[in-house]
Amino acid sequence: MAWHEKREYQDLRRAMRPSVFAAMALALSNATLAVTVSNPVGFAATVPAANLMVSNAPTLASQSSSRTIDAFLNLHELRYRAALARTRSWLDALEVNPADLRAHGIKGKKKLAELLDVYLRLYDVAPAEDKQALRERIRDITAVTAAPEYHDMSGVADQQFKEDSTSYLRVAFLMDRFGLNTKLYRREIIKVLPRLNNHMKYRGSDQRMAFHLYYRHFGLAEPFPLQSAYQTGVIAARHTSDWYKQNTMEIYNLTHEIFVPYEFGEKLDAAFFTDEDKAYLRPLLADLTADGIGRDDADLTAELTSCLRYLHFSDLPVYRESLQYLLKSQLSDGKWGNYERHRGYYGDYVNQAFYLHTTLVVVDALTTAFHYRER
Repeated sequence: MAWHEKREYQDLRRAMRPSVFAAMALALSNATLAVTVSNPVGFAATVPAANLMVSNAPTLASQSSSRTIDAFLNLHELRYRAALARTRSWLDALEVNPADLRAHGIKGKKKLAELLDVYLRLYDVAPAEDKQALRERIRDITAVTAAPEYHDMSGVADQQFKEDSTSYLRVAFLMDRFGLNTKLYRREIIKVLPRLNNHMKYRGSDQRMAFHLYYRHFGLAEPFPLQSAYQTGVIAARHTSDWYKQNTMEIYNLTHEIFVPYEFGEKLDAAFFTDEDKAYLRPLLADLTADGIGRDDADLTAELTSCLRYLHFSDLPVYRESLQYLLKSQLSDGKWGNYERHRGYYGDYVNQAFYLHTTLVVVDALTTAFHYRER
């Protein structure tokens, strides 16, 4: 979620400590969805690698688990397709004008990137007869990038530059992915490259990793090795599950450190993480995903669910539980999330400010599970 410049979303969520989590969890426990903590690992202050390796070791049950997840996906295939159809209807009616959103206190370029991201996922899994309409919608969305005023990165204040720069590159990256003309856009990127380079030293580890992806794509020289930021990130720090639960926003740093090597789901065969990393991440992600379901937090749960699939942890029972939770939690109009308490402030812009990101990450989790199955 952004999708990939997530700070705005994190800042807004800090004011969203809902008092209704307990009631939601109780309601969920009475529903047909079985929300269980499938991997209730008790993380100590330190996490012995040997112990974690045991939990990650292949067993005879893993083959059975693979058959189980495949049977689950077959069973819910029609629900998944119906969910995407509803989402498409909601997205097709959603307007994302970066300048207008920025005027209403929302990071417009970030939201443009999120909208393109979700359409990319829908396009990749769409039947042939739907692709032309999706291409036309994508061209309409990106038409704004041809306007000179869109390319304002050299003149905005430092804070806005920091807020928009990752998404600015992401939009061009996605336009290339769709085969759109980015010749003008690339020239504008070159103009602001010195300013981008100067900002790199202030970026977090997952952001530097994302910039490494974009710099490589556009053939830009890095000011210093950006990918090495992983060595100082939250995964390398080996924080415990309890630490993440007490610092919820850090979970987004965790998920994005996983997203980037897999290019946000487009490089599922990546082999970036070591066996020791996976041994640490397997029980951690399982526990945090179960906690996200218990909190009725579709946004965090979806990001964690994608991480489980990227890392080939789909044999874990909590993976099925999270997919079922996401399918059940879609709203009737096709979006995901629970942000009506912010409508009084944002009005209908609550759709772009909050619902769009959550819908994006859920669509990513579902399409990666159903369309790109483990084999």
